[in-house]
Amino acid sequence: MPRVPRCLLASLTGFVLACSGNSAGPAPASSTQASASAKPTPESIVEAKDEAAAAPPPYDLAADLDARKVDLGARVGKKTKFEVVDDVFLIAAPSGQLGASAVVTKQALKAYFNGRFTHKPERAIAVLLFDQAPPYEAYCQSVWKKPCITPYGVYEPEIRTVIMNAGPGIGTLTHELVHPLVEADFPEAPTWINEGIASLYEAFNFPKPGEIRGNKNFRHPALLAALKSKKDRPYASLPTLFAMSDTDFRGPREGLNYAIARYFCQWMDSQNQLWPFYHSFRDHFATDPTGEKAFLEVMKKTPADLDETWAKWVRAL
Repeated sequence: MPRVPRCLLASLTGFVLACSGNSAGPAPASSTQASASAKPTPESIVEAKDEAAAAPPPYDLAADLDARKVDLGARVGKKTKFEVVDDVFLIAAPSGQLGASAVVTKQALKAYFNGRFTHKPERAIAVLLFDQAPPYEAYCQSVWKKPCITPYGVYEPEIRTVIMNAGPGIGTLTHELVHPLVEADFPEAPTWINEGIASLYEAFNFPKPGEIRGNKNFRHPALLAALKSKKDRPYASLPTLFAMSDTDFRGPREGLNYAIARYFCQWMDSQNQLWPFYHSFRDHFATDPTGEKAFLEVMKKTPADLDETWAKWVRAL
């Protein structure tokens, strides 16, 4: 594409600037020649206009939040209540009652940004809380023309929205909130550490403001059975976890993989080493894509060295 003269670009935005030639080239032979060389062509004008039209406008967070309120209100009801948390999280309660779900959201986010995640999402994230299954399912049908992929909840990155049915319990909320945080804080994160941290907080407690811990939950029996099985024990190991690709994680042993990742994170957190490990993994991912170097840095031993130590801890829960 021909380079558009600065004066042309300026004139399209309502300003007038003197055109300057390339200082590395020869001086114009005359003022007439210089004027002729600077004269815009119809083609360059069209190209400049196309470029200006194609450039996206600067992102406006406040406008995005307002637009989401209007859109969600139209989709799920005028009684929907809204609350903005940490500037970017728009909590929406179609039942009209923000209640405990909003309180948990605020407590969890306070803890997640207290020495855990560093970078907050730059764009609005909607957190849509239904109090029962029918309106939750109706929302999925209205947006995707098909049932929700889970009866509990999901984070949809394409629309930057957490959608959940709070009826069965609030643990899905603290799980799904992790995903947009990892997306912003560690975009290269392998699925196993992303889902491991998210699953850690499916069963949680807040020991004090700004703190969150995971409790033993429904994923423990499957992992315990695998650790006791000669057939499955090789799959339920720390070396296997660290070598796991995203495709393998979502494969036929997905349920077991969730449990391994989840109880790896709980074991690390019980020793206050989960977040030092996460930070090192995140910050050195380019040279440590598996996280094994980060693990060695904080634990002083390899995943293989501590595999049985981890398994013994799981068995004792």
